[in-house]
Amino acid sequence: MSRFGPDPQAFFDAVYGGDVPWEIGGVQPAMAALIERFPPRGPALDLGCATGDLTIHLARLGVEALGVDFVARAIESANAKRSALPDAIAGRARFAVGDASRPSAHGRFASVFDSGFLHLLDDEASDRWARDLAVALEVGGRVYLHEFAIEFPVPNVPRAVTEGEVRERFGVGWNVLHVGPAEFVNMVAAPTPAIVACVERV
Repeated sequence: MSRFGPDPQAFFDAVYGGDVPWEIGGVQPAMAALIERFPPRGPALDLGCATGDLTIHLARLGVEALGVDFVARAIESANAKRSALPDAIAGRARFAVGDASRPSAHGRFASVFDSGFLHLLDDEASDRWARDLAVALEVGGRVYLHEFAIEFPVPNVPRAVTEGEVRERFGVGWNVLHVGPAEFVNMVAAPTPAIVACVERV
């Protein structure tokens, strides 16, 4: 995560000390639409889960899901949301402080979700992440991606993920079921151009 300075942990810890621009009070609409089009199977892993809205969305759909984030304050908020859920839904959602850049460290999954994580990583870290993702995902399992598709000429912002990158990164051993334009909603500005993709491990 060199895009976020020498200590990305400290950077994101500081962000969660105030208003978090990507916390919109629910799952990102583009990711919800992707999930509706390509219904997932459990168990599922939500990488960089923040305060848990996507993980809880999956649990509401009947999917057992684990949300992982390295910001302890975010996981505390996610667990507070979980405690307010009906028991049946809460029982399908779990949260843990952990490293989203190493999916296989958290087990093996039928579905892996990334709503705004890959676009935080530089090229080298993205390569490692994709290789490890293949270890974490069952054969026939799916990856759901939702990333920025635009570059900003300022520091400490996500990079652009293009359709070409998705198709190249998920080439041999994968089947790209869908990739297309979308938006990333935030609380401080107009929606950001984005990309969504669903990729199946073969």
